[in-house]
Amino acid sequence: MSPTRLVLLGLPLAVGEVVVPAAVARHARVARVATGEPIELLDLAGTVAVGRLVAWEGATCRVAIEVLERERGEPPAPLVLGLAVLHTQAFDWAVEKATELGVTTLVPVLCERVQGGAHDRRVERWQRIAVAAVAQCGRSRAPRVTAPRQLTMFLAEARDMRLVADPGAPESPLASPGTGGLTVLVGPEGGFTSSELAAARVAGFVGLPLGPRTLRAETAAVAALAVAQARVGWL
Repeated sequence: MSPTRLVLLGLPLAVGEVVVPAAVARHARVARVATGEPIELLDLAGTVAVGRLVAWEGATCRVAIEVLERERGEPPAPLVLGLAVLHTQAFDWAVEKATELGVTTLVPVLCERVQGGAHDRRVERWQRIAVAAVAQCGRSRAPRVTAPRQLTMFLAEARDMRLVADPGAPESPLASPGTGGLTVLVGPEGGFTSSELAAARVAGFVGLPLGPRTLRAETAAVAALAVAQARVGWL
């Protein structure tokens, strides 16, 4: 049985007992965690405290922390996903799945085929989705969801290994990323325009083929993250 995971911010995690406040303990109450059952506390800053529920004390609970795990589930270097903004809830889904796949920074990208506007208003929601996904998958840090960036700005800021999902790209050998990590760029429904793809190439992005089938943008994001990490030895 997977342990119930609670996000506990603002309190240092250390081996020993800790009182989990009511607002956080509520999730464990809803999950009907009983005395003696496993529980994990996440500070979202790199530490996972593994322990057991000792007792319920009203709406709060006491947890005995037995082991601290650092950087669990995190990639060996930064993993950045630039994903063209989707105006539907598909982007919410992509944020959740990208978090499960280890993304450390997620950049909503604005390009020619992005629909709608006022995307800045959605960033807070996307960050909440990312935090919830961290608790579900058990990694130790929440990715940072940035404000939407124009494609030209994203291309200029990318460092180290840079890959762009491109159905027409040839298979190319990939070396291991350096300390700057891995950046993966995925376009919108309909893909990037030819001029946008050309700009990505000029900025040092290498094409990443994802197979013979046409993928929806959110599916392509998941596939690109999985394929890229597998090819550089991160999975």
